[in-house]
Amino acid sequence: MRGHVRYMAAVLAAGALILTGCSGTGAGTAQSGAVNQGVQSQGGETASVSVSATEKTELTPDMAELGIGVTNEAATVEAATSENSAKVNEILDALRALGYADDSLSTSDIGLYPQYDYSGGESVLTGYRMDTTITVSDVPADTVGDVLGDALSHGANTINSIRYFSSSYDEAYKEALSAAIASAEEKASAMAEASGLELDGILSMTEHASGDYARYSGTNGYMDYGTGNARAEAAALDVAVVPGTVAAEASVTVVFALK
Repeated sequence: MRGHVRYMAAVLAAGALILTGCSGTGAGTAQSGAVNQGVQSQGGETASVSVSATEKTELTPDMAELGIGVTNEAATVEAATSENSAKVNEILDALRALGYADDSLSTSDIGLYPQYDYSGGESVLTGYRMDTTITVSDVPADTVGDVLGDALSHGANTINSIRYFSSSYDEAYKEALSAAIASAEEKASAMAEASGLELDGILSMTEHASGDYARYSGTNGYMDYGTGNARAEAAALDVAVVPGTVAAEASVTVVFALK
């Protein structure tokens, strides 16, 4: 073990100590895991180590956003758009009956595409295909299967996306952030020990932007999800859905002073 420590100290001393200018309030950072040395404004030198760490907290989602599609084909543009609009309106009305307000419903990804037959060696226009996506937000996770079943029973014929969120994301992120800082300190301590040094406080900490895709930020709260006939109709098609888990992930870079 002592031989390993001496070997690590020699490697770090030979290849990882870098002189960089800095003020007395913090040292310049190097690559993650590299030991670097900064010059204090008083004229002395202080060694530092910069370490990056990432931790995540798993949590069970309680909200969801659904992308439900309507795709149809017809001989003319007028027929394709008319049929598509009728189905979209029927689905929207059914979702409203379940308790979803208009600010939880939107249509997007609307497309109209000519269809051709190439079997005879040339392109022959045969009709038009129209696609529309209905986005339903503020969906309680335990009702996703029922909402999908309701939409499918009223004319939806594609399920484009299911995204899950957690209303407890902020608390979980704070836990992940604390764990990441603790992990950074543990790694820095091991590096310092291998160099024959000790940690001597934190010079700086940087939080790296993370994709908070699982963070629920809706303002409508939980829906009063349907009653009586609306619930029964939504369950007409049994759609099995398992939400699994989502993660709150935090990444930090911490610069520690060494002595």
